[in-house]
Amino acid sequence: MEPIPAGLPDPADIRRRVARGRSLTIPIDKGVPMSAVSAAAAALQRELPRDMLVNPSSLGPVLHVLQLISDAEAEALRPALDNLLAEYRHAAGALIALMRAAAGPEEEEYPETVDWRDTTWHVHEHGDDCRFYDPDSGETVEAAIWSRDKIDPSFLLLYAETSGRHQPVVDACVHGFSDMCRLLDLAGVTSA
Repeated sequence: MEPIPAGLPDPADIRRRVARGRSLTIPIDKGVPMSAVSAAAAALQRELPRDMLVNPSSLGPVLHVLQLISDAEAEALRPALDNLLAEYRHAAGALIALMRAAAGPEEEEYPETVDWRDTTWHVHEHGDDCRFYDPDSGETVEAAIWSRDKIDPSFLLLYAETSGRHQPVVDACVHGFSDMCRLLDLAGVTSA
């Protein structure tokens, strides 16, 4: 195991300086190659608790440290997450089934709209995924067409944000995608 590179804050100092909603940005010398920045992030990550995340920036030699949702917060939120997952899976499954049925047996061309729950949803298929959008409510369901067992954290968060029915989960995802990934991981949900 590599030691923490010289010049980085001590892990104990980082733990004191980072809190939910308050990240820490650690600049690295501009001459340091990104491979070394990534290695520094990995070395620092090993020294911090599991609910802290060290991300190397893709824009330059910088590390971002985030305090993600804690185990206790995630456990308390689990019923709300389970409800969100069940609702999302139901909506995604129904919309994908309608889209595929309208495309015909060869599924050569997907429809531009499908009707579900007394509204017309716009369909935007892109690769292996599809976005369904209800223009009346703004609700958005983005889902994998062929592998519905895996949940994409960004798709689930988008659904939670646009449905208007899952505010406790949205509020808990202070760091968006990263918090949702942690919630799904702690819940044992396979994510894409």
